[in-house]
Amino acid sequence: MTRQPAKTCLWDRGAASQLGGRNEQQDRWGIFFPPDQQDGLLALVADGMGGHRDGALGAQIVIDTARSYLQSSVAWLRADPPAALDQLCRQMHEAINSRSESARSTVVMVWIDQGHAHWMNVGDSRLYHFRRGRRLMRTRDHSAVQLLMDMGEIDESEMATHPAQNRLYRCLGGEETPKPDTGGFAVQSGDLLALCSDGVWEHVAEPDFWSAVLGHGPAAAAQTLTEQAVQRGGASADNATLVLLRADLGARAAGARPGWKERLAALFNRDR
Repeated sequence: MTRQPAKTCLWDRGAASQLGGRNEQQDRWGIFFPPDQQDGLLALVADGMGGHRDGALGAQIVIDTARSYLQSSVAWLRADPPAALDQLCRQMHEAINSRSESARSTVVMVWIDQGHAHWMNVGDSRLYHFRRGRRLMRTRDHSAVQLLMDMGEIDESEMATHPAQNRLYRCLGGEETPKPDTGGFAVQSGDLLALCSDGVWEHVAEPDFWSAVLGHGPAAAAQTLTEQAVQRGGASADNATLVLLRADLGARAAGARPGWKERLAALFNRDR
């Protein structure tokens, strides 16, 4: 099958991670590009589950597996993104189990190619999609509080502070094979994607993602928002990790052009 050409969508990007009040950083993030230097971007956030030993190991395995998969299977990602992401999820799970009996991790991931985003998540790390300041979607958490919200027993605004917030029923690692949620959507110039661990979404209001990026660019916004998250979390603040992607570098007329520091940080993040 001949791959039809499509308008290339570039991405202004930034990421940051804060330790918070924890003794160990168990969050990891990655932004990776195909080895053939053609279109495509793979971004993900993994949160090692703090209630288990080796949480940091589990999250690092998720990132390393994604990096290796993109290097070896980019053609499959382009040909059948949903199937490829499902396969990648299984590989992450198996890789964690092969290294540790106790390591666990969440993952939220997006593969962007030819103006379309394909996402996958397990756990309570989230992907948000914003357009012109309005949230179009967010991933559903695999958590007890998400189920309570779905049943109408609590509002979405109550999820972050509910006592059962960190009780997950799906993760990577362990005996049960993960069942990821997947989906996709078309992206337009100016769209904003935010991938984050629960240490961010617990304390950052959704409108703040858009306003921070509009005012300062993704790199500076990611740093500012993760710092705010741990400050608001206080002494018990969780690790906070955020990846921000804004579509189409040519669309900066709609907002402030990031300065040289933000552009340099984005270039550094490219191969992380």
